[in-house]
Amino acid sequence: MRRSLFVAIAFSILLVALAAGIGFAQETDDSSVRGEPRISVHAPDSTLTPGTTDQLSLQIANDGRISWGATTRPELVTTARNVRVEANDDRVPFTVETGQQAIGAVGTDRPGEAPITVRVPEDVEPGEYELPVRVRYSHTSTYAPRSRIVQERTRSVTRTVVVTVDDRPRFELSGVETDVQVGDSGTVTAEIRNVGAQEARAIDVAVESTSPNVVVGGVGGDVARIDRLGANETARVVYDAEIRPDATARNYSLEGSVRFTDRDGVRGTAEGLSFGFHPTEEQAFDIDLETSTLRVGETGTIEGTIRNAGPTAVEDVELALGEGQFEPRSRSYSIGDLDVDETADFRFRAVVPESTDPTPQRIDVTTRYRTLADSDRSTSGSIRVPVEERRDAVAVEAIDPQFAAGQDGTLRLDVTNQRDVEIRDVRIRLAVEDPLESEFRTTVISSLPAGEADEVAFDLEVDSDAPVSRYPATVEIEYIDPDDEPVVDRPKTVAISVTEANGEYFDTVEIVIFGAVALLVVAVFLWLYRR
Repeated sequence: MRRSLFVAIAFSILLVALAAGIGFAQETDDSSVRGEPRISVHAPDSTLTPGTTDQLSLQIANDGRISWGATTRPELVTTARNVRVEANDDRVPFTVETGQQAIGAVGTDRPGEAPITVRVPEDVEPGEYELPVRVRYSHTSTYAPRSRIVQERTRSVTRTVVVTVDDRPRFELSGVETDVQVGDSGTVTAEIRNVGAQEARAIDVAVESTSPNVVVGGVGGDVARIDRLGANETARVVYDAEIRPDATARNYSLEGSVRFTDRDGVRGTAEGLSFGFHPTEEQAFDIDLETSTLRVGETGTIEGTIRNAGPTAVEDVELALGEGQFEPRSRSYSIGDLDVDETADFRFRAVVPESTDPTPQRIDVTTRYRTLADSDRSTSGSIRVPVEERRDAVAVEAIDPQFAAGQDGTLRLDVTNQRDVEIRDVRIRLAVEDPLESEFRTTVISSLPAGEADEVAFDLEVDSDAPVSRYPATVEIEYIDPDDEPVVDRPKTVAISVTEANGEYFDTVEIVIFGAVALLVVAVFLWLYRR
């Protein structure tokens, strides 16, 4: 009986153990796993350049492994979580400017990226250097959910990355001098220096402008060639450049790149080079109007001065007038050479048409010149010129123009030159109508200076039956101006006053007749009285 009970109990325990073993085996096969990440650090492009600040991309790889357990979900224990990367520059001659970085989780399917910035001094010796990189992370070492067993760990590992400081040719560009002026063309000279440890050959130095106001080489870029350049050697390269008009005189940058061949015959490129230059100010001129005698219907003058405001001396300066409400005798005036701050006078003669309004006129002025680099250039500006109202060139005024009906006499006229210049061969014609009559109607003044007057006379006869009134007499004037051009002035009208014939005005014949009649009357009276 006891034996049968013992066998039953043992069999029950065996069944329980077998069930537990089967369950544990099932849990172990299907869900329990143990393992760990295996971290490595790589730098695919580990070449650094002295004298620069480079970015080094670190790749954090994870070759995680499983110690035991199921392989259906290996990422449970092979994934590194909360990965933090920090490079240590204590044992290298360059500086890592990037501190600790958190890059998240790194699995076995793809590496993590941790870019770091490295500043390499100019005097670092070329060669290979070992850069320590510390990686901190967390991971699950054991995962058994049915047994409710999950073990977490935090680890820190240090890996070494081999970094190479390049000894190939390297270059620096710097601006040296320029004679380029705003609005003009010239040359820009730069200096290139090989700051690397190797000689470079077949060097092409290309530059291009970064500003729309600067044109290099005529098409925006240019290339200069150097046969060879040893370590620490320098050479000069020259480029044609042009600054557009109205650009600001400031520092401009030119971007450069160098293509070269190293000592192993390998073709290399250096990008990101640049240098600056400062053009001189645009050539400027000051034009001042001093006097203007322009008047509607007359020929006048425009006089002024031009000053070379710099910044350089110029040659063959010429002023040219644009279109306007006037007709210049010549639209250009030659000045000659002008040093900086030197001035010169100019003078234009122009006719203002009679249809022009007497208002100030804006006249465009173009200054053409030749630079010291033998380039033809021009600048534009304008001046404001006053135009006076039309006036008669000759004024006519009658001197005591009063006659009695039936009287013969002389009409005297004052003729005044109202222009600012002398006029010649002034022809004055008198035109009258009934009841006025004149036998000699034309006279001439050979010369009439500016502002002066002369007197002329015409015979005048008034009909005896002319009624008392004021009658017009027209004076027509022609003359020759200083340009030997004939000018017809506007006709002038003077008023002739006619009084009664029996008024206080008597001529000589009337007085004689009256006296004779009076003497006859007296003689007859005396003869009759004596008888």
